[in-house]
Amino acid sequence: MASEDELLDLVRMRNYRQVAIELIALEAGRDVFDIEALREDPEGALGGNDEITVEYDMSPRDGCSVFGYYRHVPAGQSMIFVHPSLTSERDRFTILHELGHHVQRQHLGWANVRHSLPSEIGAQLEERVADAFAAEVLIPASTVPADATWLSARTLAEVYTTVRASRAAVAMRAIEIAPEGEQATVIVTDHRGMVTFARASGDEVFAPARGRIQPGIAKMIESAFERGGSAIGPLDRGLEARSGWAQQDLQVEVALDDTWGYAFVVVRSAQRFGRKPTWDRIDDAECGNEACGTVFTVNEAVTICPACEVPKCPECGRCACEPKTSPVCDRCWLELTPAEQADPALHECP
Repeated sequence: MASEDELLDLVRMRNYRQVAIELIALEAGRDVFDIEALREDPEGALGGNDEITVEYDMSPRDGCSVFGYYRHVPAGQSMIFVHPSLTSERDRFTILHELGHHVQRQHLGWANVRHSLPSEIGAQLEERVADAFAAEVLIPASTVPADATWLSARTLAEVYTTVRASRAAVAMRAIEIAPEGEQATVIVTDHRGMVTFARASGDEVFAPARGRIQPGIAKMIESAFERGGSAIGPLDRGLEARSGWAQQDLQVEVALDDTWGYAFVVVRSAQRFGRKPTWDRIDDAECGNEACGTVFTVNEAVTICPACEVPKCPECGRCACEPKTSPVCDRCWLELTPAEQADPALHECP
């Protein structure tokens, strides 16, 4: 097994996946958790375990994005608390992520490395390794044959049908495992071509923003519906950015998942190695404000926001920046006027 110096080298290289692999190997030697059983059913595999238990926290999360948390009990049974999500895939990842925190406490060599770092950096490292641990258990590299590439839409669609993980987790895993130098952007969209997840391997093709329909991808998805679930070809109209520009000269592969409600998309540069990406101005843009949705022409009359570089909608004035919200009263939740903000005594609750 890796020494503390070797583990520290992995941290310096940000090779969290290899750290997770080392921890899983150590766990196999400890023989407390069945890794194969964890892959199939994390909650069931931990049932009856003397070292840790899983509990569901049904209390409201009050807008918090945390799906679970780990509570270490030094002289007893530690606990994983899960806030149930809308999908079992998300809950399985949460359980394994929190188990990753527990596992990191069980091996002195790794614990020494983690706690040798400043507190904030060590905490961030622990989170990254917990994510890597969950991904390595759920979607091992052996899921795809050694002679195949992870950066293939059809491969990702096949992986999704065989593992118990979310589409985003499968897509992210492809980026993590892809060989260094193999450049592409992996995207998950709904059946309309609206991006729900995107990550880039390398810098040849940018990762588009979530929540935006990509017309070129939407067109290729239509072809996939007509051709039995997959399609490949040039990306018509390019990959559009919020800035009003689109990256051109791209090749796209699309594969529908087993529900045909979502698609895995892999975009690569169609240019020869060494050429700079080409960009064209988009004539039309769609307002990102769901309450507006205006489609407008990007021309000299349209203002480009200097902060987010997205055209401001001529109808509602919105760009991609978060809208400013006025403070509210913590008792009645009504917005405070500028005068009431300056002097709270002026505010009267209804």
